[in-house]
Amino acid sequence: MLKKGEIKMIKKFLAEGFSKSAIARKLGISRETVRRYANLPDDYIPHINRPPVINSVDPYLPHIAKMLETAEQQKSEIPLTVIYERLRSLDMMEV
Repeated sequence: MLKKGEIKMIKKFLAEGFSKSAIARKLGISRETVRRYANLPDDYIPHINRPPVINSVDPYLPHIAKMLETAEQQKSEIPLTVIYERLRSLDMMEV
């Protein structure tokens, strides 16, 4: 899937009279890809439909948010090492 800017470049090069093969060489993509995007309407916006990626931090985000909120209310900073140690202690309590 090409980015919106790349699609605009294809349209611009076509308007300037470049061939699909020349555009493909310029952008480092296949001529078939240039043809496919050249036939799309000018207002086409690419949409990527991917499921969200779950990472190892996600389960801890509510705890981290609470710690940061508390630190902000107290007008203090909380070092990352303290956050890490508190999250480790949560893990040990749940095991």
